[in-house]
Amino acid sequence: MRKLLWLISAIFFTACVKTLPAVKIAEEPMVQDCEFIATISETTDPGRILDNYRPTDHQDEILQRAANLGATHIVWAYDYRIGSSATAYRCDP
Repeated sequence: MRKLLWLISAIFFTACVKTLPAVKIAEEPMVQDCEFIATISETTDPGRILDNYRPTDHQDEILQRAANLGATHIVWAYDYRIGSSATAYRCDP
């Protein structure tokens, strides 16, 4: 019984863990020698009830999209409740 509870809790924990891509957040001077990839933005659905809105939803989406484009760094342009935007860069090590 104890092993079953441990197994269930392990499955639940791994299902709830959300992994974010390894894109670093930077400032403009830090990426001046890097390759520009794209400007990425996300907005909320106007019909969505904002009382249940998680402030990091936009950040997570932008980080994921930047990682999919091969970016290593992003610079936030703005981050508000109704939307977020960032510029994605690829920096060589």
